[in-house]
Amino acid sequence: MPLPTYGAAPLAKTFMLVRILSLIAMVTIMGLTANFVSQIVSTNVEPPKEIVGTLSVTSLAALYNLLSLPFFCAQGSLTLLVLTAIDALLLLAFTIISVLLGRPLSYMNCMAVGSASEAASAQNAYEFTTALMGNVRAGATGIGGLAGTTRVNCFETKAIWGCCVGCAVLFATSCTVLPVLWWKARRAGRASEKGGA
Repeated sequence: MPLPTYGAAPLAKTFMLVRILSLIAMVTIMGLTANFVSQIVSTNVEPPKEIVGTLSVTSLAALYNLLSLPFFCAQGSLTLLVLTAIDALLLLAFTIISVLLGRPLSYMNCMAVGSASEAASAQNAYEFTTALMGNVRAGATGIGGLAGTTRVNCFETKAIWGCCVGCAVLFATSCTVLPVLWWKARRAGRASEKGGA
């Protein structure tokens, strides 16, 4: 099945590229976040709400991305406006997630956190669990506290944050491309009506 052009083939291809890149970023976010949640839950601690929220929003956004591709290929002009509205909501969601994750993470230097040797990793895991239990008693388990305990956790959470920023940029791009495609399709439709009359 050929890709619909909507009167602007380069923009339609750009939209498809944006969708593919956003799916790759979202699968990466889901994998990293699920791994991070698994590590936290294995210590019998509730994961931070920022991470759970990121996983939930990203899962729903990935499902929407997969479902939006057939609607885009159906060549309905109203579909483009509906996709624009939903993309704008997801842009807002990923922007909020990026800000919430970025606040504590932007000040962290992952290279200064722990070393990568196996003995040090075991010691860091012990310190991570001890600090985590202390934080649970104090009621202060946040993303910054959990991310800064080991170098792997730090890089993992920074990668999640970076992919969320990337998703926000990709949804901003699709929010720009979709209305232009709608306008070009309408203009092409009017030109064909005038030419046929």
